[in-house]
Amino acid sequence: MNENNDVMYRLLVQSVVDYAIYMLKPDGTVANWNTGARRAKGYLPEEIIGKNFDCFYSVEDREKGLPQRGLAIAREKGRFETEGWRYRKDGSAFWAHVVIDAVYDDAGEAIGFAKITRDCTEQQAQLAEQRAQEQKFRLLVEGVVDYAIYMLDPDGYVVNWNEGARRSKGYTTEEIVGKHFSCFYSTQDRLAKLPETNLKTAYRTGRFEEQGWRYRKDGTSFWAHVVIDAVHDDDGKLIGYAKITRDCTEQQRALQEQREREQVFRLLVEGVTDYAIYMLDPKGYVVNWNAGAHRAKGYTAEEIVGKHFSCFYSAQDRFACLPDKNLAIAQSVGRFEDQGWRYRKDGSAFWAHVGIEAIHTDEGRLLGFAKITRDCTELREYEQQILRAKDLAEQNSNKMAALSTFLDTIIANIPSCVIVEDVVSREVLLLNSKAEQLLGVTTKQLVGKKLDEYMPSELSGYFSQLATAAQRNEGVHKNEQLLRTRGGERIINASASIINGNDARNSYVLLIADDVTDQRAADARIHHMAHHDNLTSLPNRVLFSQRLNEALRNDFDSGKKTASLCLDLDHFKNVNDALGHQVGDDLLRAVASRLRGVLREQDTLARNGGDEFSIVLPGLTHLQEAEAVAQRLIEAVRPTFNVDGHSLTVGLSIGIAIAMGGLTTPAELLRCADMALYEAKRNGRNRFEHFSSEMGEAASKRRMIETDLREAMTHRHLKLYYQPITDGQGQEIISYEALMRWHHPKQGLIMPLDFIPVAEETGLIHSLGAFA
Repeated sequence: MNENNDVMYRLLVQSVVDYAIYMLKPDGTVANWNTGARRAKGYLPEEIIGKNFDCFYSVEDREKGLPQRGLAIAREKGRFETEGWRYRKDGSAFWAHVVIDAVYDDAGEAIGFAKITRDCTEQQAQLAEQRAQEQKFRLLVEGVVDYAIYMLDPDGYVVNWNEGARRSKGYTTEEIVGKHFSCFYSTQDRLAKLPETNLKTAYRTGRFEEQGWRYRKDGTSFWAHVVIDAVHDDDGKLIGYAKITRDCTEQQRALQEQREREQVFRLLVEGVTDYAIYMLDPKGYVVNWNAGAHRAKGYTAEEIVGKHFSCFYSAQDRFACLPDKNLAIAQSVGRFEDQGWRYRKDGSAFWAHVGIEAIHTDEGRLLGFAKITRDCTELREYEQQILRAKDLAEQNSNKMAALSTFLDTIIANIPSCVIVEDVVSREVLLLNSKAEQLLGVTTKQLVGKKLDEYMPSELSGYFSQLATAAQRNEGVHKNEQLLRTRGGERIINASASIINGNDARNSYVLLIADDVTDQRAADARIHHMAHHDNLTSLPNRVLFSQRLNEALRNDFDSGKKTASLCLDLDHFKNVNDALGHQVGDDLLRAVASRLRGVLREQDTLARNGGDEFSIVLPGLTHLQEAEAVAQRLIEAVRPTFNVDGHSLTVGLSIGIAIAMGGLTTPAELLRCADMALYEAKRNGRNRFEHFSSEMGEAASKRRMIETDLREAMTHRHLKLYYQPITDGQGQEIISYEALMRWHHPKQGLIMPLDFIPVAEETGLIHSLGAFA
C-alpha cells in the first residue's frame, strides 16, 4: 500500500470517534493512546502509556488471569473477542465489547496487539482516535470483520476495503476498489442521485448518517446503518470520506413486526393479572386488553387494540403463516394450544404457553377468539448453554467457581421446575427451588438419589416415562397430567430432553415442569363465561343451541321426541319500572332457581336475555309429558317471591313445540315454540299453549297485516270518521267517537278489530295516533 493510502488509513481511523483503538506491546503494555481511548476510560496519554492494560479489569478478573488469557488466545488464534465489565480511571464501570487482534510483522513475528473497545452501556459505539504508526493502523482496520470500514475519494470512488466490508457486501478488494460506492444503492436511489446527495451532506456538515436498504454483490438487500465522515488534511482540504456500514437487518425486521394494526370486535376478561387474557376478532385483530396482558406484553390498551395478534410472533413464524394456521385450528376443533416464542412491546422475547378458544353465536357464526397467554420463561433458549457451561465450570472449579455460582443462581431462579438426571443411573444431579417446592424435598435430600426414593410413585413414574421416551427417541417429549403431589392434586405440564455434555461419555436428562393448575382453572372460567349467562349462571343461547342439536340428533336415532319450550315472565317489566333493575335481576335469579328445580338432570334451562327463558326436554315418549312439565313450571313460579324486602308475584306464559315429522331443525322448532308462546300470552297469560298449524297461519296473517298497515299509513289509505253520540232521548248530540277505517286496495274494508290488535303488538299504535 502506498504512502498516500497509509495516510488515508491513519486519517480513517482518526476520523472514527466512536471506538477506542490503541496498541499493546507483546506483554500487554499500552504503547499508544488516543482521544477516543481517553474519552472512554478517562486516562491521559502520559498517565496510561507504559502501564499494563489489565488496569481496566476488576481485581477479581485480574486474579483469574483474564487479561493475559485474552492475549494468549489472540496470540494463538489471531483474535480474541469478548464482552464484560471494564473500569475507568474514576473507578466507574462500563460494559465493553472488546476485540484484540494480534499484529505480525513481515516475518510473521507478533509485534503487539491491536485492541478495540466499544462502550455498549448506552448502546452507542465509542470509537477512540488512535495515533500510532501508520502501518499498524492499516493492519488494525483490515482486521475488523464486524463493520464495513473503507475510504472513498472526494468523488465517491472506493479507495480501500477491509475484511468486514468483504463479509458484509460480498466484494473482494480487487473487485471493488476503484468503483463508485453508488453500486451499493438501488437503481431507484441512484436515479434520484442519493449517493451524490449523501456525500454533499457529509462535505457540508462533516457527517452524514442514515439507515436504509443497501445491496450486496449477489443482489440481496440488507438494512444498513451508514455513517459517512468527511476527511480533511491539516490545511482543511477534502481528501475523501470515511464510511462505516453496519448490517441492521434483524433490528429493522423487529421494528416492522410491531407495525401491523386494524380495528376489531371487543370482549374483555377483567381482573386476571397473572395471565394475558384478551379477545381477537375472526381475522385475528385484538379487540380488548386486560391488566395481565399489559404486564406480560408491555402494551397499554390504547397501543394494542386494533393491531393484529401476529405482532407477538417472530418474523419467521409469520412468514410460515403460523398465526393464521393457529386460528384455523381453533376454529376447526374449538381450541388451539401451543408453546413458543412470543414478543413484547420492547422487542424482548419470552417463551409462552398459549390457548386460543373459538367463540361462536347460537347460529354457529364465528364471533372471534378468546386467547390466554402465560409467560413460562425467558431463559428456556439458554438451557443447554447453561448446562454445558455448568459442566465446564465443574471441570475447572478452581478458576470458574464464581461462574458456577452465577449459573446456579440462574437455574435456581428459573420460574419452572428444573431437574437434571444422569442418563444412565437416573440419579438426580441438580434441581432448582421450584422443583423443591413441587416435589416437597430439598436439594440436599435428593441430589445423588433417584426420584422414586423421595416422591410418590405416581409422580416419579410420570417423570420416568418422559425421560425414557426422550432417551428412546430424539427431540423434546412433553406431557400434561393430573398428579398427586405433596401439595395435593395438581396439573403438571412437563418436558424431557437429552443433553450431551462436553465429554461424549456423559449425557443428561433435562426435565422441565410447570404447575399449570391455575392456568387450566382460568381456561375453564373462560369456557364457562362463553357458554353461560352472567346473571343466572344458566346456559346461554350458544350452549342451548348445542344441547338442542344434540337432543334432536339423539332422539331421532332412538325414535323418541324432543320438546322445546319458550318461557316469558308475565308483567316483569312492571317490576323493573317500579323497583329498579337490581330488584329485577334478583327476581330473575330466584325464578331461574325455581324453574331449575322442576326439571330433570338431562333437561336444559337457558336464559335468552331479559325475562325470556328456553328449555330443551329430550327423550319424551308422548306429548303429555311436555304439558305436565309446563304446568309444573307455572305452579313453581306462582308462590310469592320475597326479593329485597318486596313481596312479588309474577306469572309464566309458555309455548310448547314438539319435534316430529318435518320439525327437525333447531331454528324451526324454536320458531314454532315462540309462536305458541305468543298465543299463550294473547289468550290471557299464565298458561301454556301447544304449537299448531293454525298458529303459523295466524302469524303469517299478522305479518301480512303489519306490512300492509305500514304501507297504508304511507299512502294514506286510512281515514278517520267521527260517530255522533246523542243523549238518552236521541235529540241532542253530546259527543263524538273517533273511528279509524282502512280501505285496502285489494281486500276492501278491513275492520278495526282485525288491525288494531296488530298495531298494538307491533308498536304501530303510536304512529296511528299521530296519523289521526
